Amino acid sequence: IAAGSLDTGHGSFAVKVPGVIKNAEDVLNLPIRSTANATVTLKDVADVRRTFYDPTGYARIGNQPSIAINVTKRIGANVIANNLAVRELVDNAVKSWPPGVHLSYLFDESTYIHNQLNSLTDSIVLAIVLVMIIVVGALGLRSGLLVGISIPTSFLMAFIVLNGIGYTLNFMIMYSLLLAVGILVDGAIIVVEYADRKMTEGHKPKQAFAEAAVRMFWPVVSATMAMIGAFLPMLLWPGVVGKFISYFPITLMVVLSAALIVALIFMPVLGGIFGKAPPHDEYHERAVEASETGDWHDIPGITGWYAKLAERLTRFPGRTLLGALGIVVVVIGLAVGLGKGVEFFVDTDADEAVILISARGNLSAAEKRDLVMGVERIVATVDGIKSIYTSTGGQTFGNGRDGGIPVDNIGRITVELKDYSHRRPGKQIQAEITRKTEHLAGISVEVRQPQQGPPTGKDVMIDVSSDNPAELLSVTDAVRRHMDGLKELRNVEDTRALPGIEWDLDIDREVASRFGVNTQEIGTTVQLITNGILVGKYRPDDANDEVDIRVRYPASQRGVHALDDLRIAVPGLQGEAEMVPLSNFVKLRPTQQVNSIERIDGHRVFHVRANMKKEMGILPSAEVVRLKQWILHQNFPHEVYVAFKGADEQQNESGAFLIEAAFLALFMIAIVLLALFNSFYHAGLILLAVVLAMIGALLGMVVMGQTFSLIMTGTGMLALAGIVVNHNIVLIDTFHRLLESGMDPVEAVIRSSAQRLRPVFLTTITAIGGLLPMMFAIEIDFATRHVTVGAPSASMWAQLSTAIVFGLAFSKMITLGLVPAMLALPYRLRERGFTFGAVPVKGIGLPAQAIVRWSGAGVAEPEVHPAE
Repeated sequence: IAAGSLDTGHGSFAVKVPGVIKNAEDVLNLPIRSTANATVTLKDVADVRRTFYDPTGYARIGNQPSIAINVTKRIGANVIANNLAVRELVDNAVKSWPPGVHLSYLFDESTYIHNQLNSLTDSIVLAIVLVMIIVVGALGLRSGLLVGISIPTSFLMAFIVLNGIGYTLNFMIMYSLLLAVGILVDGAIIVVEYADRKMTEGHKPKQAFAEAAVRMFWPVVSATMAMIGAFLPMLLWPGVVGKFISYFPITLMVVLSAALIVALIFMPVLGGIFGKAPPHDEYHERAVEASETGDWHDIPGITGWYAKLAERLTRFPGRTLLGALGIVVVVIGLAVGLGKGVEFFVDTDADEAVILISARGNLSAAEKRDLVMGVERIVATVDGIKSIYTSTGGQTFGNGRDGGIPVDNIGRITVELKDYSHRRPGKQIQAEITRKTEHLAGISVEVRQPQQGPPTGKDVMIDVSSDNPAELLSVTDAVRRHMDGLKELRNVEDTRALPGIEWDLDIDREVASRFGVNTQEIGTTVQLITNGILVGKYRPDDANDEVDIRVRYPASQRGVHALDDLRIAVPGLQGEAEMVPLSNFVKLRPTQQVNSIERIDGHRVFHVRANMKKEMGILPSAEVVRLKQWILHQNFPHEVYVAFKGADEQQNESGAFLIEAAFLALFMIAIVLLALFNSFYHAGLILLAVVLAMIGALLGMVVMGQTFSLIMTGTGMLALAGIVVNHNIVLIDTFHRLLESGMDPVEAVIRSSAQRLRPVFLTTITAIGGLLPMMFAIEIDFATRHVTVGAPSASMWAQLSTAIVFGLAFSKMITLGLVPAMLALPYRLRERGFTFGAVPVKGIGLPAQAIVRWSGAGVAEPEVHPAE
């Protein structure tokens, strides 16, 4: 105690009264009662010892008692670097430990993330190799290498920008780079391919690349802007899902912007320096000449075959359109009839599983431990498990990612599985654990797979809320009983109060006041047989935290029976305190246990949750639909509100957003197309191709037997919108150029289709080639020459890749089949007498209102009637 200071005139001195308790001996010597003849100290009536808190839970690793330390990184920290630093710190501390203490690292997320990054890195390298093979095979070694330079250059520029805005590497960014491999070369392919054609015609490399940069400037810029416009709406995705997805569009927009700079600035300069006219090839030269200015009927090879096909398609565009619509109807029918349903996120194989053990009753910490250990021994017999971590004590071990721990939870077992290449699928291991533990008497065992994406909780999650407690309990009970009767569900639970007891001490205040005691004194006395009375704290030299000093009866005098024998000090007649039984004015009464009262927006709420039986093959979304139908037919009180939460809520929110984002993406693409073509018809034609490409993605779900993942497939379809635009812009821009030169429109369609076949084919096939390995979950480690098929880290991206691959393949048929026919459709209709009013004609000096008519596809010069 600071007692002030003493100033003697010759100096000033601080005065202190030391009152610090340093050790147990100081406590023992504290006087608690004194008379003229004697002093009673604490050691005369009590033992003082330094001990632990009463255990409320136990931790075990590998069937051995343990102390577990859970390490969580800060938001934004690099988990791999963080965990390496933790390991280094702990390894240094282990050197001073006694030999009987063993250390284990469990559930290191950095290992999973490192595997994910390695998987995506291998896929990126494989994608680059495939893309380069395709480009070099189509354009030749020199031109192919020029295109290939755009990949590392764009990546380097993107890394600089992403690092500048504070992004660290994660698997969404890595997958974005994987997708970008196939599409960032589009601009470079278009420029290099055009320059290659010009060099074939005899132009010098510098001149050819300069012309290519000028001629393809607006098509490349417009295609890039359209792709960026398609990705922009994804930044508006709300909630946790939006945060999860946001890395995808941002990375793609940065990479595509970098690729635009490379294609229009770096590529012409490098091409002018290193470019070289292709070797003399009469076949290739004849094909270029015939497609540019000669008789297109003389175009040889695949290009000539396609030109003849384009002629047939443009001759009867109506039939082509009807055929395309028929294909679309068939695809939609297949998707509806053979589709596997809708899921919120991808259900992949996990490297770990969580086993929750629940039991009812007023169980002690030791009883909970014994029950959980019994389950642990059963789990240890399952093959494929690498390590087991067991913790008991109840739901304090839960976290929000699990979607709610059962209120009667007494412990959890977390199992780490062996590497996927040395075990069966994780779902089979989980099923075996469920089978071996589902019939245990007195306890409930639930096996959960950690969620890979945004947290959604259990498969089915229902909130029942009301301000009327009786009706709230009644409706919750009805919903619970109905779900208990559904054979598709397991692990059904709700958050109503558990059947258990707690002890209430009813105090007769009038009688207690006669004895001179109050409620506070009674409560303090009762603490002597429970957790003890806190009388102080002290900080020992060998500890960093304060230690409580508590007073309580010995263990043999504590427990429920002690409540009946408890005595309390009351003032006596002679001024001396007397000990009287507490039962004189206190009655012990058992009551219903109350766990907690939960409110949301001010309303009482109970949660009802359940998991699906995966082996029955029913998706949670389908079961939720059936439950909603059942609830609609119930006569529940109008004061009670029943709402579906978890995956269903997020799925509905994300589904609504995806529809809005798709329309917003189409609108932004339309703005770019109208600015480029100044034609609603041609802009609408490209938008139609985008929509049909999305339908092609549905075909991929059917062919590959995949469910429609709202997050992954939906993201792939939005990404598809931007990629498809690129191919169609190249084709229609060439058509506009030929039309402005005065060429017959139908012939312009055929020639533009033939001239743009190679770039359209290359830009499509490179994007597909870059994603094929991921669609089939194939990984190749070029360093170790190790090939892996079906790894969980790769399977996560299969649905997103499938949507883009099949959508691009479908759009290939649209771009090379339907688009030429639709370009020729207005002119074929005019030939048959249909009039659509004035047609703006650019570049041939006609009056603004002049109408141009063509009598046939073979007429080289238009017949102009200005008077009309």
